[in-house]
Parts: sequence; structure tokens; C-alpha cells
Amino acid sequence: MNEETSTDTVSAEAVRRSLDGCLRAPAFRRSQKLAAFLSYIVEEELAGRGEAIKAYSIATQALGRADSFDASNDPSVRVEAGRLRRVLDEVYAEEGRRWPVRILVPVGAYRPSFEPQAEEDPRPPETLRPASAPAPVPVSAATVTPSLGSMGAKALALFETRGQAVLALLLAVIALLLAVEIALQIYVLAHA
Repeated sequence: MNEETSTDTVSAEAVRRSLDGCLRAPAFRRSQKLAAFLSYIVEEELAGRGEAIKAYSIATQALGRADSFDASNDPSVRVEAGRLRRVLDEVYAEEGRRWPVRILVPVGAYRPSFEPQAEEDPRPPETLRPASAPAPVPVSAATVTPSLGSMGAKALALFETRGQAVLALLLAVIALLLAVEIALQIYVLAHA
């Protein structure tokens, strides 16, 4: 599998461009294990050694485990493979949409497959609007009451992970409760 992948429609160069994009994504920059796992299985597949990708080789070659690693007693490679699948789905739902190839790791296997993706127009969304479409009309906040769902989606967009958004929300609630308590203390002192 030197120049073409198993699908014979995806070039190794396109796969490597997508791999590089994945490795630059925040989720992979935060986890060296997942980055090493993905790099290893993709490079092995492209080198024509896809049949040799097994839990033992991933553990010893990519994850730095000892040669005494036993996949039947240690589920760490299966766990990391599950995490890898989830992170790949997240990455391809966002920035990965514009990459030429989607890298997939089928459930129950560690050997990757590659799927060509439709090229998206690289222009920002506002430049894609047809010439006949009217420009958006600015609306004041007083005339529109946003739904809680849309506010939550905007708030989540400010954070890299849902956990960060939840933590920020909890801190905001604590700050609000402290402000209410201070206001009540001032009220009690003023009327005492």
C-alpha cells in the first residue's frame, strides 16, 4: 500500500495531509497517546503493514508499553481505541470536514480505513451567500428573547470541552449566590 490506500481511490499524500490535520487538532495535541496511536496505525497501513496492526504492536510500538504486554489481560489498547474513535468523530465534525480524507477506525479492529471526502469551499461562510440574498438585519436584544438552548450552544462554543463549559457555569452560579448573600447582608445591616 505504498501509493494508494485499500480503497484505491485515496492517495497516500491525501491521507497524510488529513493525518497532519488531525494531529494539529486540539484534542490530539492534548493527548500524546492518541496522537501516537493514530500516527502509528495510519503509517503502518500506508507502509503496507496493515495486517500486522494488533493490540500488542500498538501497545509496544505506539504507546510505549513493555514487551511483556498481554492484550488479553490489559484492555488499555481497546480503551484507547474507543477514545480514538470518539475523538476522530469530534474532529471530523468540525475542522476535519475540509480535509481530503476521513480516517476511520472500525469498531472491533485497529486497522484504519480511509474514505474520500467531498471538497468544501474554503471561503468563509459569509462569502458563500448568493448575491441576491438580503444582508442580515441587525436586531436589538430587547426585541428578541433567545431560547435557553441557543444561549447554551453559544456558551459551549467559547470552550474547548463540555467540561470546561460546565465548570464555568458552576463558577458563575457560585458568584451569583455570593452576590445575593452580600446583598442580603447589606440589607440586614441597613435595616437593623
